[in-house]
Amino acid sequence: MNPRYPARVLVDVRNPNFASFLDAARWVAASIVFLGHLRNPLFLGYGSLSASEKGIAVQLWYFVTGWFGPAVIVFFVLSGYLVGGIASARINVGRFSTSSYAIDRLSRLYVAFLPALLLTAALDLAGSNWFAATGFWNHQQPMLAEKVTSAPFESLLTFELFLGNLLMLQTISLPPFGSNGPLWTISLEFWFYSVFALASYVYVSRGRVGRAMSVLALAIMLVFLGKDFAAYMGLWLIGVCAAFAPWRSIERPLLAGAGLLGVLVAARVFQDAMRQIPSGIWLRDYCVAISFGWVLVSMRSTGSRLLGASASFNKFMADFSYSLYLIHFPLMLFLLGALHATGAFDGVARGYSPTSPEGLSIQALVIVATYMFAWLFSTVTERRTPWVRAKLKALVGGAATAAIDQPRDGSISSPANPGHRAPR
Repeated sequence: MNPRYPARVLVDVRNPNFASFLDAARWVAASIVFLGHLRNPLFLGYGSLSASEKGIAVQLWYFVTGWFGPAVIVFFVLSGYLVGGIASARINVGRFSTSSYAIDRLSRLYVAFLPALLLTAALDLAGSNWFAATGFWNHQQPMLAEKVTSAPFESLLTFELFLGNLLMLQTISLPPFGSNGPLWTISLEFWFYSVFALASYVYVSRGRVGRAMSVLALAIMLVFLGKDFAAYMGLWLIGVCAAFAPWRSIERPLLAGAGLLGVLVAARVFQDAMRQIPSGIWLRDYCVAISFGWVLVSMRSTGSRLLGASASFNKFMADFSYSLYLIHFPLMLFLLGALHATGAFDGVARGYSPTSPEGLSIQALVIVATYMFAWLFSTVTERRTPWVRAKLKALVGGAATAAIDQPRDGSISSPANPGHRAPR
């Protein structure tokens, strides 16, 4: 294997301990997003708590679950490293196929994304009709009214928005469909991949006409996507840059981990101040991205026994992290609405104190049910991705595309360790 970077990343991702770390990063980040979102409708905001309710455990819980924003940045950097970085490596060693890349990316996103859109429609329509008394879907529930700034979810259940989300226009020119606000990141991933594909084609193309047309298409695409997209793309490119880092001398896992933790703590402690200054949130996001990029570089040759021992568990959890991310919000609202409809949990429509035994019991029940359903959902969606890819490649290129190595995906939607399972 060519030892130059980024080609070296093809070797790095086959380190079982590094693969275990990547899996752990994915499922932990997805879980933080889910738990942070579940806290919003179920529990009072931290500022509304009395002094007696702010025990150490409560403070820690609110602090950690408040990291759902930085957790999304972790996804973007992982995606840049494992999608953009590995594609760059294949370009570097002459094993990149544009058609194979396109099929891999589209199949990975859409095999689970389309069913998730349909499930969102079903859950939101049923919930807004059967469980309207909770006030979730018209934003009359106090906790949602206080913490969620989007239009009422029931107003976002239109066919036009469904189609726009299917075309990955949410965030770009449309809001996410229904209650499924987390879908805002999926469209960004789609366009990250698209921009990278065009840029890669410009690099590898030998035809002047094809290259010129690709440059023109890329310029038009970037204008359409806008300046905010360019800022998000910069976060993704930090992950790509991490795959290019050739210096083994900067691999300092403990120091890099401490740096990331320090950034995450500062992001929570100074979050209000950051919102008051221009581009303060972007500053936070780029600090998180750069510090996590250093962690990625530092962990690529790790020999951690703990990561080795937990590899199977991390693989299992990571394998349905994309499904968890895609469906957790509409599913948790539906589950909360169903519990309220039993008549035994009136507090769902008002919000609970974080020390309420009833509220904590509901939280535990919804967490378990959501994880179980996400795993079941993944077995009929994510797990089918290799089969879908094989069929598509047989249609468009047969042996030509099949001969190219399958990529190891890296975002919210990534499968895991290529050294321990069939590639996805």
